[in-house]
Amino acid sequence: MNRAEFLLRSAAFVVSAGAPHAPYRSRPDLDPPPLTVLRRSGRLAPGYLFLAPSSGPGRHGPLIVDDALQPVWIHPTGLPAMNFRAQRWHGEPVLTWWQALPGGGLGRGTHVIADASYREITRFPAGSGRPSDLHELLLTDRGTALVTSLETRRRGASGLTLGGIVQELEIPSARVLFEWKSIDHVDPSESYAPVGYPWDYFHVNAIDVDADGDLLVSARNTWAVYKVSRRTGAVVWRLGGKRSDFALGSGARFAWQHDARSHEGGRVVSIFDNGVARSRGLVLALDAKRMRASVLREYLHEPPVHAHKLGSVQLLPNGDVLVGWGTDPHATEFAADGTVELDATLPHGGENYRALRFPWWGRPREEPAVVVRGSTVYASWNGATEVAAWRIDPGGDAVPRTGFETALPLRPGRIVALDARTRALGSYRLPS
Repeated sequence: MNRAEFLLRSAAFVVSAGAPHAPYRSRPDLDPPPLTVLRRSGRLAPGYLFLAPSSGPGRHGPLIVDDALQPVWIHPTGLPAMNFRAQRWHGEPVLTWWQALPGGGLGRGTHVIADASYREITRFPAGSGRPSDLHELLLTDRGTALVTSLETRRRGASGLTLGGIVQELEIPSARVLFEWKSIDHVDPSESYAPVGYPWDYFHVNAIDVDADGDLLVSARNTWAVYKVSRRTGAVVWRLGGKRSDFALGSGARFAWQHDARSHEGGRVVSIFDNGVARSRGLVLALDAKRMRASVLREYLHEPPVHAHKLGSVQLLPNGDVLVGWGTDPHATEFAADGTVELDATLPHGGENYRALRFPWWGRPREEPAVVVRGSTVYASWNGATEVAAWRIDPGGDAVPRTGFETALPLRPGRIVALDARTRALGSYRLPS
């Protein structure tokens, strides 16, 4: 990281969301970035796409879209939100994301948890007064949170080094249950990053829990994934980088990577390989006995793309693989054999930290938004996943939901939101 990049972490944001054009008559306050389908096969994994556009046209923030890339839930946050996903906390489905603070930068924010009605349950910082970094918010089966932070230490007479920090936190107190500091375990000589002031030699950008309970820690600037003992903090092994404990087979070397995840009892690791010239989704098989890593599968975009930062790879339950291309605005869902099932893009200039897919059931507390314009009624219900159609009673025909907002011919009565079995989800008086 050079000085300009470091200042971006700590300086105030000036967010330009573009001129809102009020695409929805019922919710003119919502103006998400439009997504464009470039390729679609129709054989997609179950669930919704979870994005958090952080630049480009439209208002930025957490965004859930359906398979037609139409918004289901739009949550403009004003300041950047990152790392948006569905998780479970104490057995209940929740939404989580990192939210920048006013006057803060990418290293100064808070972690947010909301329930299935989109009510904020809690928000909490990193522990011990440390800056809350955007890169990870992973809820564990212990009910705790794994988050990233950073510290600055002096090196030599005049230099400063940024070290990566991993914390396991009690929620919502942010009491530190475990803390791991890269500078105590990984020498700066492992870094590929040009020496700067301060020098971001490590740059932790993902945490995962391995099959045995230890942690996988991805460090962008050492080109390595570290298995870290959750008991002692010792580095158990390194995958990649200058001191890899695994011999890397043909094509298995990666660079500037993101989003390392453990699968199949620790025998497989997925990685977004940002690469030196071309990015790819990468799935590696790990042979822990012979300490060898080999390419199981790789996923490439056509035409080639190079994401110089950000990015994600998600292995889906049906065998598909979803790749978010970070600073390149694409998101691509592949079949296991590499066939493209969906290729979508944000507008030019848009970027998104991780593109993920999850099942989700949302029932907002707020009522639907309904307006009458001339002889047409426009209805929407931000976040309601069960709405399949709308109808005006008595006597009206059901009109299938058409994207975020549905238009119906005006008639006297009450508007009713219907589920897929035409059961009423709620009835609301039409505005005069």
